Amino acid sequence: MVDEHKGHDTVTIEAERADKQRQLGPTQRRFQQRIQQREKELQELRKAVETLKSSAQTAVEDSERIFTEMIRSIERRCSEVKDLIRDQEKAEVSWVEGLLKRLEQEIAELKRKDAELEQLSHTEDHIHFLKTFQSVSETPESKDFSCISVNQGLSFEAAKKSVSSLKTQLGSLCEEEFEKIYASG
Repeated sequence: MVDEHKGHDTVTIEAERADKQRQLGPTQRRFQQRIQQREKELQELRKAVETLKSSAQTAVEDSERIFTEMIRSIERRCSEVKDLIRDQEKAEVSWVEGLLKRLEQEIAELKRKDAELEQLSHTEDHIHFLKTFQSVSETPESKDFSCISVNQGLSFEAAKKSVSSLKTQLGSLCEEEFEKIYASG
């Protein structure tokens, strides 16, 4: 209904309301569809957050397990290297102690002969001197012990160099892999 109001066409309030009432249903349906769509998106985002949290927790646990295994492996290898060095040390020390014993015996024998020669030099008996001199003056067979000092420092250099090289290689490998991890994050 249109009323005349001082030269203007006007619509009654009831007519206006009836028109808007007809628009109300479709508008509400649009809002409800939008609400459902947003609630679905909200659920998907919540699910994505839970998936991210779960995935991150799994990655942390896996990383921790792997690092623990690596640490144990390195500790085992460290123990093996220490045992190997200690075994080598025992073998070397035993060998050198054997040489020491032989050297001490040789020194004792030389001192004994030197004392006999000293005693012989004071004898007045020429025949005794001549008979004894030959057997006392013979120098016992001598080993060359000069090589011992040369081997001392070299025994464990190879092990130290290998461990140092391993440390460098492991450090480089870790840096490369950490860069990949950071780049993927």
